[in-house]
Amino acid sequence: MTKPTIKIDIVTDINCPWCYLGEQRLKSAMEAAADRYHFEVATKPYELSPNAPAEGESKEAYFIKNYGAAALPRLNDSSQQLAQMGKAEGIIFDWQKATRIHNTFNAHRLLWLAKDYGVQKAVADALYKANFTDGSNVNDVDVLLEIGQANGIPSQRLQGFFESEEGKQEVRQLEAWAQRSGISGVPAFIFNQQYLVSGAQPAETFTQVFEQLAPSLQALQGEDGPSCGPDGIC
Repeated sequence: MTKPTIKIDIVTDINCPWCYLGEQRLKSAMEAAADRYHFEVATKPYELSPNAPAEGESKEAYFIKNYGAAALPRLNDSSQQLAQMGKAEGIIFDWQKATRIHNTFNAHRLLWLAKDYGVQKAVADALYKANFTDGSNVNDVDVLLEIGQANGIPSQRLQGFFESEEGKQEVRQLEAWAQRSGISGVPAFIFNQQYLVSGAQPAETFTQVFEQLAPSLQALQGEDGPSCGPDGIC
């Protein structure tokens, strides 16, 4: 029996720790359901801080500038919560290292290119880890080249990529698509190009979505009739 296909578009930003957590939970749900469904997953860009400088900006300075000093306790509480939740999913949020908000446009260009080689998920995971575990600048071209090469993008394909205009228009178009779709925050998970699930949901929620979209066939009581098997024996 052919497994039903579930298409998933993940609208995300590498600056978003909840995206990292939500994608890891989705991954767990897909792995648990791999014997019942076939998944086609694509990552779509969403910049939370499109005006962030190339060298990045202190998270504290960013929050004070945008939300006032009163927001800092909320930032600290959220960081502690994320650290605990991440640990349960095998994610290390190292807030001693991950202290800056980065410009992620070039990271999204790399993810756009990664799709051509079927390695978007691997590249996304590496970008999240670089940002939130290692505290690397995910706008730095050397960091991006290393991640791309280490995760299946040929080095010759990456040569001169970030100095070119390639991928810029395409990423902008995908960002415009997300806005037209009414997405105002990430992570956002779009199933079969029709159903939206927002936020870093538990793996169990994604499992329920799979079952609603492509319910498993249930055998009726009674004897089996004649049939042909995949080995060609009838």
